[in-house]
Amino acid sequence: MKVFDAYSSYYNLLYKDKDYQAEADYIASLLGNNVKTVFEMGCGTGKHASLLMKKGYDVFGIDQSSTMLKQAKELGVDCDLGDVRYYDCKRKFDAVISLFHVASYQNTDEDVNKYFQTAKKHLKPQGKFIFDVWHKDAVLTQLPEKRVKKMEDDEVRVVRYCEPKHFPEKDIVEVNYHIEILNKKQTSDIYIYIDECHSMRYFSCEEIERFAHKAGFKIVDNIVWMTHDKPSSDSWGVCYILEVN
Repeated sequence: MKVFDAYSSYYNLLYKDKDYQAEADYIASLLGNNVKTVFEMGCGTGKHASLLMKKGYDVFGIDQSSTMLKQAKELGVDCDLGDVRYYDCKRKFDAVISLFHVASYQNTDEDVNKYFQTAKKHLKPQGKFIFDVWHKDAVLTQLPEKRVKKMEDDEVRVVRYCEPKHFPEKDIVEVNYHIEILNKKQTSDIYIYIDECHSMRYFSCEEIERFAHKAGFKIVDNIVWMTHDKPSSDSWGVCYILEVN
């Protein structure tokens, strides 16, 4: 299910407080000087890809949401419709990136294995695979909680209610969203209501190491997202840097 399709037009508004430039700078620092070509698994609306392109990288992305890809193409991103578990563009890249917890959307071991295999088959020898996940120690320590997010611009007002449901026996959190969208230019208050469920898996460092080894990767580093700190129970998002064996 392409869970982002229904409100992809409002996706960038919901995340307008997200510092894409800082994140693109961070990813570029992890890629190093020898990386020129990048394959992005789960490129969404193309914000990261377009910023990396401005830095001189040749970026190709895939996503399951055709409406998100439309926005990515408007930014000039070369992209295609595809599932990160099965896609094959018959090309090899210096690096593969997969951001904003795309890995955590892979709920079963089979899904995770296929996700890693997709990355591996698109990489040149010694190629890098960089991705972030929900970190198990943090999820179990902090526990998921209800949240409300409100964003607006000149045209729309969006309110998103988040109610998580935790399944610790599966290492899964079901993030249930109820989204209310008001077109501020309408003469009367007409709301669009969207309900979605994002099923997110969290991982321990040992689990990622097991999946990586099976796919033919070695772990170069694992660090707290947007830092170079080591993961702890305070770090919900952890970034992994893998290299083809």
